[in-house]
Amino acid sequence: MGYVSTRTFCKLAGITRERAARLLKKCSADPKYAWRSHTLQVRIAHGCGGRSGIQYQVKVSSLPVHLQDRLKALESSDEGVSKLRFGEEAQFERAWKYEVISAALVHPKHSSERKAEIDRLHGIMRLDWTGQRRRLTRTTLYKWIDIYEFEGIHGLAQKVRSDRGLKKVFINRAWSKAVSFDEATKKVIAEDITQFIRGLIVKGTTRKLIRYMASDELRRLTAAYGFSVNDPLVAVKVFNIPDEIVTAETRFKAVYRHDFDRKASEDNKPRIQRTIAGIAPMEIVVMDVHHINVMVRRADGTVASPKFLAFHDVGTNRVFGEIVFLNERGGVRNIDVIEAFKRMCQHSAFGMPETLYCDNGSEYGFADYLEDALKLNCRVTPFTDADRNRIIRAKPYNASAKVVEGFFRQMNQQFFRYVPGWIDDNRMNPKRRELGKVMPPYENGIEEFWKLVFQLLKTYEQIPQKGALEGKSPSQVFESHVNAGWAATVIDEERFYLAFSKSETRKLEKHAFRLGGRLWSCHELDCCFERTVSVRVPAYHGFNQLLVETTGGKHIGWATPDRKFNYLDPRGAQTSAARDKDRRKALRDMKRSVPEIDVLGKLIEIGAHAVPIIPNEPAGVISVAMNDVDERAIVPSRSEKKTRQQMEDEQRVVDEARSLLVNAAAAMNKRAS
Repeated sequence: MGYVSTRTFCKLAGITRERAARLLKKCSADPKYAWRSHTLQVRIAHGCGGRSGIQYQVKVSSLPVHLQDRLKALESSDEGVSKLRFGEEAQFERAWKYEVISAALVHPKHSSERKAEIDRLHGIMRLDWTGQRRRLTRTTLYKWIDIYEFEGIHGLAQKVRSDRGLKKVFINRAWSKAVSFDEATKKVIAEDITQFIRGLIVKGTTRKLIRYMASDELRRLTAAYGFSVNDPLVAVKVFNIPDEIVTAETRFKAVYRHDFDRKASEDNKPRIQRTIAGIAPMEIVVMDVHHINVMVRRADGTVASPKFLAFHDVGTNRVFGEIVFLNERGGVRNIDVIEAFKRMCQHSAFGMPETLYCDNGSEYGFADYLEDALKLNCRVTPFTDADRNRIIRAKPYNASAKVVEGFFRQMNQQFFRYVPGWIDDNRMNPKRRELGKVMPPYENGIEEFWKLVFQLLKTYEQIPQKGALEGKSPSQVFESHVNAGWAATVIDEERFYLAFSKSETRKLEKHAFRLGGRLWSCHELDCCFERTVSVRVPAYHGFNQLLVETTGGKHIGWATPDRKFNYLDPRGAQTSAARDKDRRKALRDMKRSVPEIDVLGKLIEIGAHAVPIIPNEPAGVISVAMNDVDERAIVPSRSEKKTRQQMEDEQRVVDEARSLLVNAAAAMNKRAS
């Protein structure tokens, strides 16, 4: 559109039609007349409208830019889909092209001055709005000038198709042209094929099979709607499934991966970032066990890989470790982890952790008994919860959530790889020095291997680390906390094992109780008159001493297995007498601790002080009519009870009679035969 009518101009300018007509009349009479600092180019056109069948029209390119924008907005709303480009990139393109042709636009059309300016620009190389060098030509310059004069400055940006983004071909061009279906039917068939392809991808079907099976499905659906192709060569082209259709649906592979390769799916799930800012040493400790990928020679000549028990201090990235090397097949036991944990809790540089983060393996079952022990090292912190759990269990198969896994990976790839016997993580395809031969093991023995591993662990703590430590080494971070006043909280060894015990209720019989097939007693139990007691039984250790408490949790003493004495051993009688003496003394003490009460006197006193209750007068008298009979009841007579001797005599007579009858019957049977 090169010109707009007076009606359109008044809408754009926001003025009345009469005022617009007067304004355009002035501009037509005086081409230099300025309206709002702009010179409008007005022409007179013959047709319906004004006086004498003439009307004024305004050239679009002479309108102010904001009125041109308003005009394009009106055109876009009328057409539904604009063919013009808008946005920042289109704005840069329009500005650059206008700047190129602006020198020629100041001269009248078909003038020698405009031609001379275009000839001057012809062949010049200039950087365009994208930063690329572009050569200007006469044809291009005249084209831009014509677009500007006819459509305004917005037309200088390269146009886009009005149907951009709309689907023009369903499945493939050959099928879209061959079938006689309407657009709605084509769309339904295309959606069915897309769903069919998605279903195949979800099941993990290969791309080759997907295209073949989808092509066969397309042939079937097309025939079901009434169109078939008999020529095999034409059918191959018509029912071909383009590779782009399959590629567009590859996102559904995530479903297959989640259902059939959960490890890969878990590796791709969203993760969060954590910071160690403000975390003190031993505030959070992550515990885990991992193979050291080094084969070590056992004393019996066999080889095996040791296991590394690691306690990772999140606040400093330090690691307290213990090595478990089994002389036979098996896994890490609870007692192994407990002993390693005990040594860490007694180490002055580590001590008792505040929060323990451990795996779900059976070897970590002991951690559930640490809840109360860990609370001994808790700082006074205003938690929102009543009490936060100090034992945190990791999710199964969630290695990335445990920072200690990064430590194992780092030790394996940066330190253990230089140790003789290193085979790497892949046990099915271990590292080999020579093809067909296993890696020679570490031959210096497990004691030397322990020393080597702990030397490497010290080296690990001296190397600066990126990430959470921000270029500092674990030892430097720990040193800064020590200088700030941090100190470890250690635990006594004897009390440590109490954390790994469970409470069992036992019944006292003769001041002793049975547990594990043995009788347990102590001096305190000889003086205890409770019916049941609570015994703290170690969960993972053997025991010859047990802590005994009342069911209310009050300490009684430490019980030991009851000793057995020989019949002729005088120490048995002495021990029995001493225990009985202690029992009698405890009874006397208990008797002295309570007041002396005359129970009979108290009962008589209670009855004497009872207030008598005076009954009311009887409400009536019940009489019974009696006949003049002397005996009014039959008095039952009591049978005399037989003595035991009488009962035995009667039973003997019965037995003799039965024996005579049996013998007579046997004699008669013998004669008859």
